[in-house]
Amino acid sequence: MSTSVKLSACCVFLLCISEGNAKKPLDKDCSDYYPEQHEDKNSCIFEDHNYNEFSALNVDNYQTTFLNRHQKARDDDWDKRLGKKTFYSDPNQTLEHCTCVSTRCDCSRSHLKDVPKDLPRNVTHLNLALNLISKLPDCTFCNYKQLIYLDLSSNKLSRLGIASFRGLENLTMLNLYNNSLIYLSQTFPIGVFSDLKSLRCLKLNRNIENNYSSSFRYPDKALSKLTNLETLYLDGFIRAVFGSGFRNLIKLRSLVLAGHKEGYCLINGFDNRSFLNVKQITLLNVSNCNIWADKQTEYIFKPLVNLQTLDVSYNLDIGVNYLMRALKTMDQNNITRLIMNYIESSYHPSITISKSMAQSLPISLRYLEAQGNNFESLNEGALQFMPPNISYIDVGGNRFLYGKYIHDLHSLKALKVLKLNGGNNLHIIPRYEPMLTRPNNTGQGNSIAPPKRLIFNLPPNLLCLDMKLLGLSYILSELTIDKNNSLDFLILSNNYLPNLLGPVYGLSKLRKLYLNGCAVQQIHEGMFQHLDALQELSLKSNILEFFFKYTSKRQIFRYLKNLKILDLALNDLSLVYGGIFKDLDALEEINLNHNNMWMFNISISNMSNLHMLNLSHTQLGTLPLQTRQDIDRLVKTQNITVDMSGSPIRCDCTNLDFIQWMVSSRAFDANFEGYLCLYPDTSYKKNQDAYKEILNRLRFQCADNSTMFLVVLSVTLLMVTTVAGAVVYRFRWRLRYLYYVAYLVVKKKTKDKGREENFLYDVFIAYASEDEEFILESLLPALDRRELRVLVHGRDFAVGEFIASNIVTAVKESRKTLVVLTRNLLNSTWCNFELQMANMESVHTGRPVLVFLIKESIPTTELTADLLYHLNKNTYLVYPQGEVTDVFWNKLARDIMRL
Repeated sequence: MSTSVKLSACCVFLLCISEGNAKKPLDKDCSDYYPEQHEDKNSCIFEDHNYNEFSALNVDNYQTTFLNRHQKARDDDWDKRLGKKTFYSDPNQTLEHCTCVSTRCDCSRSHLKDVPKDLPRNVTHLNLALNLISKLPDCTFCNYKQLIYLDLSSNKLSRLGIASFRGLENLTMLNLYNNSLIYLSQTFPIGVFSDLKSLRCLKLNRNIENNYSSSFRYPDKALSKLTNLETLYLDGFIRAVFGSGFRNLIKLRSLVLAGHKEGYCLINGFDNRSFLNVKQITLLNVSNCNIWADKQTEYIFKPLVNLQTLDVSYNLDIGVNYLMRALKTMDQNNITRLIMNYIESSYHPSITISKSMAQSLPISLRYLEAQGNNFESLNEGALQFMPPNISYIDVGGNRFLYGKYIHDLHSLKALKVLKLNGGNNLHIIPRYEPMLTRPNNTGQGNSIAPPKRLIFNLPPNLLCLDMKLLGLSYILSELTIDKNNSLDFLILSNNYLPNLLGPVYGLSKLRKLYLNGCAVQQIHEGMFQHLDALQELSLKSNILEFFFKYTSKRQIFRYLKNLKILDLALNDLSLVYGGIFKDLDALEEINLNHNNMWMFNISISNMSNLHMLNLSHTQLGTLPLQTRQDIDRLVKTQNITVDMSGSPIRCDCTNLDFIQWMVSSRAFDANFEGYLCLYPDTSYKKNQDAYKEILNRLRFQCADNSTMFLVVLSVTLLMVTTVAGAVVYRFRWRLRYLYYVAYLVVKKKTKDKGREENFLYDVFIAYASEDEEFILESLLPALDRRELRVLVHGRDFAVGEFIASNIVTAVKESRKTLVVLTRNLLNSTWCNFELQMANMESVHTGRPVLVFLIKESIPTTELTADLLYHLNKNTYLVYPQGEVTDVFWNKLARDIMRL
């Protein structure tokens, strides 16, 4: 049977195999069928549920934002590009004071330089993360002896004092994550942790940044006093050795050296003494540690006789074969959980799982993750040598083909979950050669050679390289090509290259680059940095709409000083930042056809050589005056063509100037073949006569008679004003008398009518939903006690009615509309609608409707003109800042009931 056939028949095995649970529907990710969780308990996951609800203090809030993984992390370590420390909160969101709830205090993100001295003495949980604390003097926490949780992560600590933690005998969790506590003896003086007799979890990871000094040593003597410690997080460095002091940590169960997401880890190789003093641990996590496969790797885990969980994921240079040999040396161990995801470079040949590999797995193994390791097949009979009690296998993201091993699946008697799902096949191009592809890498010896830069070599006389439809699926990251090449034309069209990060080195002679139909969504500023000879760039048929609309203020084309042709057609572009082409002075042709652009705001004033501007089949109905002037200048010096065929040219009076200019300009096709007219009634018509008919009609309809009209109007107004002024002056006293008599009569009738009206409610409260707590807990009860009938939208609006209809009904059926003025109300569209409807009711009926309750002091500069007008015209009360007495509520009730 051919092994080149994809595993189509094997899709039946993508389901989860469950014993005794057939009545339960399968969950899409088999989560209902996971085997029992790992027995080791992580002491760093705090168990106080009430405390966890105080989310600002959650222990892992600051360590879950690193998302990049695999190859980029490995290359960044070698390039020393990790940069300065990362803080996981907006530095502008600062708190002036600590917030204390019961015995828990949150002082994070407050720019503190010292530990506060005025906190409650009985504080048990203290969060000081994301501050600027650089030192902890002796007895810093002596007043807070009841502390059981202390978070000092993401500060500027570089050294601890011998008495920095004096008095903290009840402390169980200490987080020193993301500081500058490098692993030197002077950083951790002996005795610094002596008082922490109850400590169960200690986080010292992400402290050495990118500084992997050969003088680093773990502070085993200082740590030896932590006899109750169960979980320890550390950074990893080259040839790390755990000293004799670790033997005193008799309760230590979990040791985490993970890099990237958790901390900094660049172990490369191990020393044969590395784990001799931590035999007591049951969990070891060395994922993302850039571990190399060498001779020491095979025996490094052998001393860990109590190990139950081992995680070596994302160490691309270990390789499956090396790990299998290392596992084979651990015959005395009882490993039940093995996580070995992505330990084989995706650029290595595919792997067939042999019988010896299956036999190398610990006999006690129950849980196995081996994602993304280039597994392609299994030797016939290999599954029969798998650990007999294995119940969970995840080998997703591999390349399994059809093979006879399919018939051996029945031998996995205890298996409950089997995951063969596809992985993410979008890879980053490596900057360094994968470890196992380097020549003379025998895997022997302890020397750590620097990785070799990955350089692609091209035939020296190659002029054109066509790679379209090759099935490439990459993030086009940093790419180095040997500079001794003559490549002139590179075609990468119709592959999957969504992110163009770059830069690309070595193509100094490249003049044409085609990236059509590559689903490009993002372009980094440095992508074209070293392609300064490029003259033609085609990015047609991609997905650049959102990039150009929201993020393209970055000058992505600024290095392309020699670019002559730029094709951005068929990208669904609706709006393009005006200065995006400002550096493209040599540009001769721009293709923006077949996009959704409705406004052309691109400056072409710098393009003195432009001879083709293709704007066909867009949504453009006109061009701005500046663009027309730029085109007129170009017409004088060269032949420029502007194509707007298939675009809906607006044929109305507002666009008459443009149509006249377009018809008279030599830049357009004289016959206007394929041009359209968009009429005010939104109908379209194809142009037949080069816009002659439409121009004649518009000139007649849009003729300017404004001068005569203004003269006649002015004379008429002058005569009417003169006559009216004379009449008013002659009868001025009689008119004034009649005005006041009519005013008093109308006012009396309005009051009588108001008294006779039977309103369903006394008051309708208009407020923003963010202020609902004040309405329901303070305002509504006070009005209810004074027997007012109150209408509140959240409680009394009819279900199923339109919101606008409910608002109009509420205003009409209520005696008054009470507006609770806060900043939240200023930003509410519906509150503004309620205010306008109440004003219209007042104008229409003649009765005063609006009453304002000013809840917050807001400067007049923040108020709209309409709101200022209503405040000056209607009754308003200011809500007291101190104690609110019955006098205030009584006055508010009287004002509401007063007509």
